Amino acid sequence: MIASEFVLGLVLRLFLQAHVSAGGFGLFSSDKVGYVGFRFASYIDDYMVLQREPAGAVIWGYGTPRATVTVTLCRDQEPIMKKGTRVKADSNTWTVVLDPMKPGGPYEVMAQQTLGRINFTLRVHDVLFGDVWLCSGQSNMKMTVSQVFNATGELSNTAAYQSVRILSVSSTQAQQELEDLAKVDLRWSKPTSKNLGHGNFTYMSAVCWLFGRFLYDTLRYPVGLLSSSWSGTPIEAWSSRRSLEACGVPRSGSMPSDLKIGPSAHSVLWNAMIHPLRNMTLKGVIWYQGESNVNFNRDLYNCTFPLLIDDWRQTFHDGSQGQTERLFPFGFVQLSSYLSGEALHDGLPQIRWHQTADFGYVPNQRMPNTFMAAAVDLCDRNSPFGSIHPRDKQTVAYRLHLGARALAYGEKLIFQGPLPQKIELLADTGLLNLTYSQPIKVQRRDDKIFEVSCCSDHQCTWLPAPMDTFSTQTLALNITSCHDTPAALRYAWTPWPCEYKQCPLYHLTSTLPAPPFIAPITNPSPGYHSRTAK
Repeated sequence: MIASEFVLGLVLRLFLQAHVSAGGFGLFSSDKVGYVGFRFASYIDDYMVLQREPAGAVIWGYGTPRATVTVTLCRDQEPIMKKGTRVKADSNTWTVVLDPMKPGGPYEVMAQQTLGRINFTLRVHDVLFGDVWLCSGQSNMKMTVSQVFNATGELSNTAAYQSVRILSVSSTQAQQELEDLAKVDLRWSKPTSKNLGHGNFTYMSAVCWLFGRFLYDTLRYPVGLLSSSWSGTPIEAWSSRRSLEACGVPRSGSMPSDLKIGPSAHSVLWNAMIHPLRNMTLKGVIWYQGESNVNFNRDLYNCTFPLLIDDWRQTFHDGSQGQTERLFPFGFVQLSSYLSGEALHDGLPQIRWHQTADFGYVPNQRMPNTFMAAAVDLCDRNSPFGSIHPRDKQTVAYRLHLGARALAYGEKLIFQGPLPQKIELLADTGLLNLTYSQPIKVQRRDDKIFEVSCCSDHQCTWLPAPMDTFSTQTLALNITSCHDTPAALRYAWTPWPCEYKQCPLYHLTSTLPAPPFIAPITNPSPGYHSRTAK
């Protein structure tokens, strides 16, 4: 009897070893899986970047209930930190928070499960500490480096950036919140021309990669980039049910849209592609989405987007046991131009405005610690992927990284183009005077990009307000065409306001364009009439 138990135990042990070495656990390799059920979370893998100090990185996985798990951090095969925990019986998960680490590496992370006299060990190699950024959105975030301008040069420029590590989440959806990722397209990797240029709209995001590369040029320490995007998807799919309910989003969309080709059901991408990452300690998030909401719950976007940001922040803060900052930096791209039909003529400008919670700028009261990259001047008439997919992702990423440097890293620099601080009607001159809060560069005069709302008897019409005189921080507009009361002013309020990098207004010392805005004219006198009308 004793002999038979010994043989049975030996056979079981050999079976488990064979099963592990054969890769019986899908995307996890043999040294990431020990005993059945003992493994790291899906995104804890060789070549990963863990968040540096002052936060502590979270390491977690699955194991046998009530077993002891010890996580050891090693440098040059020497243990420098040990953390112990137990596997929770209700979820079969284990979690440890490492002590804050300075940027650098490489390290090895080892996890050992002990249950009685049985031990199993997992290892991941070439681990770096640095800043971890999550990149999400729809197709403009999904575009790969092979699709952007100067793709050949960009794909060959990876040797100096081997400390910028990349991971791409698979396009999956779920009806309920998943604990862990079901699949990844690209496991943690060093950048290569192959994994950065892997076809169209597959693998690694160009905006994400270029953003991380610009950051690395400034930081000079490791950067981890996770891409989790899906083309043609509205914000409803990326939002939790609680945030959608808080905005009163109906279960079905308000209109059909040719820009909504991916999953649109509530929360299905949040459930499968964002929620499983919540335990990760992050530095921040960048986001490029909104095209699919131009005609889909557009009027709710000024609620759904700020609440998505707030909900993601709370979720990652809680999931990381407080290691991810509660108000971590969140950057987004204000939508570029699109050669749309008449049905979308006002939709795109409205979405741009709603992206700022109707303030026109960030940070603001509803969107704290948030930065924006305006892309209104990055149009691309000849994009082989359609004008909605402009190829200049280098400028997009550069403008995003300026915002990150200002808000996430505390540098004193300008990261957003000029907006008027004061709009003043100059009585009896037919001029509207705009005073900007920063120096402006008038690159060219434009007779149509500014428009004034001219109102009479509750009827208002938008009329062109040609640019007249200007100085370092002021701009005068000619509104003599308004024979009635000027009530509001707007700028760049069309799907295609200007040609590539040829908008009329930029910051004086940079290439940051003035973003679109709409604002009331608060000081028209009741009896005002233009000089022309007189």
